[in-house]
Amino acid sequence: MSEENSSSFMKSLFFGEIREDLIFPYPKASAEVGDTVRMVLDSIDKFAKEHVKSSEWDEKGQMPREIISYMSELGMMGIAVPEDLGGLGLPQIGYARIMQEMAGIDGALAVTLGAHQSIGYKAMLLFGNDEQKKRFLPRLASGQLIACYCLTEPGSGSDAASIKTKAVLSPDGKHYLISGNKLWITNGGIANFMTVFAKVEVVENGEKKEKVTAFALELPAEGVSVGPAEHKLGIRSSWTNAIHYDNVKVPVENIIGGVGAGFKVAMGVLNHGRMGLAAGCVGGAKKAIEASVLHANERVQFKKKIGEFGMVQEKIGRMMMNCYVAESMVYMTTALVDRKTVDYSLESAAAKIFATEMLWETVDENLQIWGGNGFMKEYPYERWLRDARINRIFEGTNEILRAFVALSGMQGPGQELAGLAEAIKYPLKGLGPVSDFAIRRVKRNLMGVTITKAHPALKKFAAILEEYTTEFATQVDVLIQRHGKNIFLRQFAQKRIADIAIDFYAMACLLSRVTRAIEEKGLEKCELELAMTEAFFHRSNRRVRNNIKSIDKNDDDSMKLIAAKAYELGKYPFEAFAD
Repeated sequence: MSEENSSSFMKSLFFGEIREDLIFPYPKASAEVGDTVRMVLDSIDKFAKEHVKSSEWDEKGQMPREIISYMSELGMMGIAVPEDLGGLGLPQIGYARIMQEMAGIDGALAVTLGAHQSIGYKAMLLFGNDEQKKRFLPRLASGQLIACYCLTEPGSGSDAASIKTKAVLSPDGKHYLISGNKLWITNGGIANFMTVFAKVEVVENGEKKEKVTAFALELPAEGVSVGPAEHKLGIRSSWTNAIHYDNVKVPVENIIGGVGAGFKVAMGVLNHGRMGLAAGCVGGAKKAIEASVLHANERVQFKKKIGEFGMVQEKIGRMMMNCYVAESMVYMTTALVDRKTVDYSLESAAAKIFATEMLWETVDENLQIWGGNGFMKEYPYERWLRDARINRIFEGTNEILRAFVALSGMQGPGQELAGLAEAIKYPLKGLGPVSDFAIRRVKRNLMGVTITKAHPALKKFAAILEEYTTEFATQVDVLIQRHGKNIFLRQFAQKRIADIAIDFYAMACLLSRVTRAIEEKGLEKCELELAMTEAFFHRSNRRVRNNIKSIDKNDDDSMKLIAAKAYELGKYPFEAFAD
């Protein structure tokens, strides 16, 4: 296993290994961070009661511009910016907790705040040089500058490398001239700082190539035009606009991360920024669960509270369980981010996928529990549903992220197997690699893996993860050997592999968090945590088993044929009435 893979919990799973040192003990914010966050949360609560009018904003499709000023006064615009540059200097775990709170108050408000700092100026924070940070971050942290992230284009969504926007170096070499179009830019209507991605022509080994490059653009700037506000299904009061660039001059010193490093910058920003989004989903889900429990305890039908009926109990139980798991994944991953030496790319993708799908299910079930009232604009629940829908598309669609989890995870074993094949060609030279590979595989298959740091009360759950980890790695090897480089085309298989890996990460985070709870509170006071662990492992066990079986026995060919016929015919071709 490579050094890169050894610093990632999820990537190690693809080799049949469990890196306990990366997930135990379950992380906790320092006392200093905790005090600062509690102070900020108190201010947010007061701010929300005085200024947030979600229903009114949603109806009008806009929030007052002065809301940004109020948040700036609270220090909310520079949560993760170092204190010496004017921010609160909070680590990712503290930032996530604040974003969780904001999303529980208003989804559009959280999106506006997140677009500013989760992604808007995140490139500057992560990849900017000292001069750039000193020039921009104090003004971004104070709210003097409002940021947006300009990556998506009319013909380029999740495929960041396919952008068409160009940046051409001026004859004097002092500026780049940017031309192109960006689409669906959150905060586009209010931003005066833009992280813009464009392709720059470079020469490598005598050959001209176009490389994505990130630029910091401060407005006003000649040649920038912002389109009208988009009318959206949800998060209606947030600003979303198209932006057009026509030979916009950007100083060369505003390149972030270096010429040609834009793809790395974009992916780094999104890997990091997804945690604010995932934390926000936890905040939204907690609000929906609170509303569901309230109604279940008060609504009476057939002379019973509806919360006494089994189908409602199942909904409440599932909502509670999945929110607890999502929260466990989010704060485990933020701690990995804060360690700064760990590869958290797959973990952040997994947390985003799980949390966004958890929120969607939770707000949908909350509306169902509220029945007809849930469907009415008089109540906030239909708005919660509309606001939640974007999260599965934001910052990498969940489909793209599943492909990323699977392919990035399989890359390490794929390289190892390719190296093995090469070594076998030269028996004498390759004896070492072949021997090492054989020893690792024999050890994995005969001895398996053991989780030693989970609490003894969780042993039966740990055993499930132990057993499946070995089987999973074997199935990964089989898929790589079967499909080789063509595995990137096999999205049915990718989805199964990704879903297994996401379930594994969820299981591991749950084991770690409940272990800490038992150690701190005692076993007898963890009845709820144990019940949620029991339920989640039971359900995830079935999902994993089904996904592993479906690697070989599935209906993929039938589904492909059905889809192909639909494309060919251009519609659903049947009519029962006339058949």
